Amino acid sequence: MEEETIKEYMKTDVVSVDKEAKLAEIAKIMTEKNIGSVIVVENNKPIGIITERDIVRAIGKGKGLETKAEEIMTKSLITIREDSPITGALALMRQFNIRHLPVIDDKGNLKGILSIRDVAKALDDMFETMGEY
Repeated sequence: MEEETIKEYMKTDVVSVDKEAKLAEIAKIMTEKNIGSVIVVENNKPIGIITERDIVRAIGKGKGLETKAEEIMTKSLITIREDSPITGALALMRQFNIRHLPVIDDKGNLKGILSIRDVAKALDDMFETMGEY
């Protein structure tokens, strides 16, 4: 049985912002789209992530609504390749205690996003398939 890859479960409509985007704009995007994070990109390459927690921290530290994305983003971005096995994503998420993984191609371009929910669905599908034998 061949293992499922990231590409089969990732969401391709990933929401990204430029590193110059302002905090107010980012919060508005996240609210309108009902999402918990945005990927910060430069030349279609992911360079950071901003989560709800990052926004709360920034405001708590006195940062204003004009603060740029690059000032509040988490820079130590963990990514995964779209052709990686789904269990690789689970291992990364557990190791780094994260819930979102930007998905890249072999050139480092942003291709999608994988959430812990997507991984749970993949594992559920795998267990269902195993039960059929």
